[in-house]
Amino acid sequence: MQTDVLLQKALVEEVKEELKNYTSVNNDGEYIKFNVYPQNLPAKKGKNDDEHFPYVLVCMDEEQINGEDDDLICSIYFLVGINDKNPNKQGHFDIANVLNRLSKRFLEKRLVNGRYRIAFPLTKKFQEEDTYPKFIGGMSTLWTLEKPEIEETEYD
Repeated sequence: MQTDVLLQKALVEEVKEELKNYTSVNNDGEYIKFNVYPQNLPAKKGKNDDEHFPYVLVCMDEEQINGEDDDLICSIYFLVGINDKNPNKQGHFDIANVLNRLSKRFLEKRLVNGRYRIAFPLTKKFQEEDTYPKFIGGMSTLWTLEKPEIEETEYD
């Protein structure tokens, strides 16, 4: 059985695998790995809690059921956030690099977990406002899930 929940869990694992060797440089010049979370960031531990940076959120958005003979279409978006206090304000490059890696992965190998297939369009979006030192960007994707089988009755 294919569900949006199982798709989200599979995509979290795919993102972790794709980014396992990818690092960002934090504000102290240390190389740090990306955290990957489903749907939401963890609860903050304090006012200035930035432990979750850098991160990728894998978020369920909506699901379309267009007809009883059609597969389901599930919308998943990926939200990438980093905290980069470098005054050159070039953190959007890190965001773009992560989104490029993820889109390349999903377009080269279209099937995830042997069950879920990416569909088009795939859309990337970058922040429009200056939120320095935090940079955010995202990617919206569509995934095909098998339609549920209709249970036939004696009246069908």
